[in-house]
Amino acid sequence: MTTVPSPAIPAARPINYAVVAEVLILGGTATLFLMKWARGNLDYYIHPRYTILVVVGAIFLLMMAGVRLRGVFTEPRSSTRLTWMHLLLAMPLLFGVLVPSRPLGADTLAGRGLDLTVRAGISPQQASSLPANVNEWNLFHWNTGISLMGTVLDGEAIDVEGFVYHDETLGVDEFYVARFMVTCCAADGVATGLPVRWANGSSLPLDGWVRVQGTLVVETAGDEGMLFPVIDAAQVEPIEQPRIPYLFP
Repeated sequence: MTTVPSPAIPAARPINYAVVAEVLILGGTATLFLMKWARGNLDYYIHPRYTILVVVGAIFLLMMAGVRLRGVFTEPRSSTRLTWMHLLLAMPLLFGVLVPSRPLGADTLAGRGLDLTVRAGISPQQASSLPANVNEWNLFHWNTGISLMGTVLDGEAIDVEGFVYHDETLGVDEFYVARFMVTCCAADGVATGLPVRWANGSSLPLDGWVRVQGTLVVETAGDEGMLFPVIDAAQVEPIEQPRIPYLFP
């Protein structure tokens, strides 16, 4: 009786865990960017004009992850090993997942300081950016206008939105209404704002968004005529945070 030999069972291909890590880093980073874009949180980090570049870059990262996936079983372990570099590359992804998405606010302002922009040296580009109608001015426009026109704006009606910032240099019933200006990304964000005089100013929660309506008072002091603007508020109304909380000069 002839014995028919059993067909040989091919040996299982070993998994290359270094390649698995690379696929997870590439795919995870792409997914993180796309999720933040879909949820509208990408505007907390970058200027909206760069959104399309980030989305296209995320798609390319997904494609790279797909190409790299083929090496999980086909690439020998000896050619690629897990190293500390993989952990280093994974750190931004871990921070992006673990740290909640939130815009720059009062806590950041406390570390960077507030730029009132009430000084000489306004660039022609900033001057030309002022809308003709003051009713359309935001906090950046008002500070630029005060720098250019000074006390000419004293007594003007003002209507601005921003977050609440309490500073120990202000009076009991005063606070700053502020917003961050972003040119490229959150890393270059600079806060601009105006002090507000309101009877219930001390009761407003830090970082809460408000709409302030009132009259601009521009006072001068000292030999150099230093400007001290303040909003004499008639109404301060709590509002929801805007979808895009930054200003773009």
